[in-house]
Amino acid sequence: MTHRVTGRRPLALTAATTLALSGLFLGAPAAFAEDSADSSGQDAPVEVLKTQAELDKVGTDMVAVGQTADGGNVVVVTADSAAADSEIAQIAASEGFPDASVVKVDTALSAFDEGDVVGGQGYLSVAPDLDGFLANEPGSAAWSCSIGFAAFTPEGDPALLSAGHCAFGANDERLTDTTLTVPSSEDAAGSSQVQLPATIDLLGTFGFAQFGGGDGGLGSNGDTTATDISVIDIDESAGWNPVPAVTDWSTAGESLSSLADGVIAIKSVAAPAVGEVSKSGRTTGFTTGVVASDDVLDGWANIDGHWVQGFSSNTPAAPGDSGGAVIQGNAAVGLISGGTEATATQEQFTWAASLVTALPKTGGYQVALDLDAPVITSPADGAEVQPGTAITGTVSGAEKVTVSGFGADQTVDVVDGAFSVVGPVELGEHTVSVRARTGFSSSETVSIDVTVVPAPLVAPVITSPADGSTVNDTVTAISGTGLPTTAITVTDAETDDVLGTTEVAADGSWTVDGLDLGFANEDYSVVVTQTRTIDGVDEVSPEATSTFAVRPASPAVTSVANGAEFAHNGGPSGLAGSGIDGATVTVTLNGAEPVSANTAALAGAFAAASGTFTATVEDGAWSVDFGAALESGTYTVSATQAVDGVSSTPTDLSFAVLAAPVAGGGGAAPGEGGAAAPGDGGLAATGADMLVPLTAGAIALALLSGGLLLVVRRRQQVQS
Repeated sequence: MTHRVTGRRPLALTAATTLALSGLFLGAPAAFAEDSADSSGQDAPVEVLKTQAELDKVGTDMVAVGQTADGGNVVVVTADSAAADSEIAQIAASEGFPDASVVKVDTALSAFDEGDVVGGQGYLSVAPDLDGFLANEPGSAAWSCSIGFAAFTPEGDPALLSAGHCAFGANDERLTDTTLTVPSSEDAAGSSQVQLPATIDLLGTFGFAQFGGGDGGLGSNGDTTATDISVIDIDESAGWNPVPAVTDWSTAGESLSSLADGVIAIKSVAAPAVGEVSKSGRTTGFTTGVVASDDVLDGWANIDGHWVQGFSSNTPAAPGDSGGAVIQGNAAVGLISGGTEATATQEQFTWAASLVTALPKTGGYQVALDLDAPVITSPADGAEVQPGTAITGTVSGAEKVTVSGFGADQTVDVVDGAFSVVGPVELGEHTVSVRARTGFSSSETVSIDVTVVPAPLVAPVITSPADGSTVNDTVTAISGTGLPTTAITVTDAETDDVLGTTEVAADGSWTVDGLDLGFANEDYSVVVTQTRTIDGVDEVSPEATSTFAVRPASPAVTSVANGAEFAHNGGPSGLAGSGIDGATVTVTLNGAEPVSANTAALAGAFAAASGTFTATVEDGAWSVDFGAALESGTYTVSATQAVDGVSSTPTDLSFAVLAAPVAGGGGAAPGEGGAAAPGDGGLAATGADMLVPLTAGAIALALLSGGLLLVVRRRQQVQS
């Protein structure tokens, strides 16, 4: 027969069983040990109390007193005790503990917290509420479930996670109250009869619960809103302390906190993966199975008619385990929802609600994590450091660290497992404390002691404007780095006028603003020093100097690209670009004849194309007109813009207007006579392309001086 693992185990308490729970099952707390007497017949506790009273008179806190394993006496006191060891031993001797050794410890002992609650621990969901349940009101009932994980509410208050169906009664009515059961009375501890503690306190109330679809319905296969999760908001007045750990059920005792002595820490939340998986619950305890390759990693199961998104495994579980923790290593992956128990012919099938899909539906609850404490790698404990020395370290599994102990707390991101913050800047001794954080989870705090000593006072650094740079806008600030808390003074190197002062910030940066260093033909030069005062004496650092130019930005040329080539009959007739409104743009054009030019008339055409042209920038644009399209040749352009007589550095570019292509013949090979000329739009060259506009005198001069050569050259071109 197949046994279905329901979400919880109903107790359905009647009046008789309620009486039994409050009588037979509930025993008074047992003493740790029987009273004893020493050999003289005097009660030992009386001696202890008298010894403590006498030590109190001399400002000494007694921690313990008694005999060691070898029969000697020992008295344990706190390290800050005012009395000398000899005086402490004398008092102990006078009260019945002669020749006692004196041992000192850092602090007095305190009771271990009875309120620790862990994942996998058993609890009851009760109806109508805890008071009504204990009073045996009509309809009183209880259902046993298991805690999943310690958690936080959206506000950071303590909470617990469990299965959603654990928050609903027999008729699907919403339950409110929960209470813990005695660990040693659970099935997981070998018992078969659940017991309540002698003092029954409210564990907490359900703050959220969902079993099935997000609309309160049953959900459906493939419904991404369907889940099985509840949250229990802890009753802090009872002193409960949810621990980010899951019990392995090896330490179950009568104490409600006994399960916290054997746990697996929870350090992260993860999606399930193929491999070993474990669960912890009140019925079957801590069990381990496998998420096999043929298991469902992300799917839906029908649990008592409700659809739940999650994953499957063969991890042993049974009624009462519902809500229990499902983990892989130290990662929380799910909450037990349901399944079928193993039989002789069928393997265990256990379904768990996936945490990565269930948690977002709770409205901001988060799993509590046992974060590793950070490691401070620099500086070393007890080191002497300079002001602002970085505190660096590493931490695993945390999103942030918070550093405290000097000034305001600093919280910074952990990047690739490392962190760095600016250290204390005030001279003297400091205790630096660091703790890791993810959400509301926090690690133990680690601390180091450092002593901040004065750093050598060197020249400050000027980062802006950099020495030798050219700035294209009015300089309104000088900035740089220096020794934290020192006073910065910026002066004009030419006039010695003080331009401004400031103090170096804790991170070592400084800025003097409010300046007005506009465009100028002469370079500016500033001198910066930093000053500190130690024991009333001012110490001034060496000087740092920055010499820089403030000039208009170079104008942009937009109509012609540097290195451009134009067809022989498509040269530009002007130039255009952008600049500063109101600036005067000066364009210097220099043309050179093509290598093939061989007449004075042709060479003169390029000399005539050279010249200087000016324009005023309007609406951010400028243009100059060359008067005619440029003929074949190579050209260079230098463009500057001037504001209030201050010129920019030039924008330089060059371009070419190609010579006319050679004539093509009928038998030309590919790429020769009939090929298209570069920059000529891809058209084949023709005989007419050989003509260039020349004056009559130029034509006559060409015929007289080289007619024969021209004829021969043409013949060679045609033949080629």
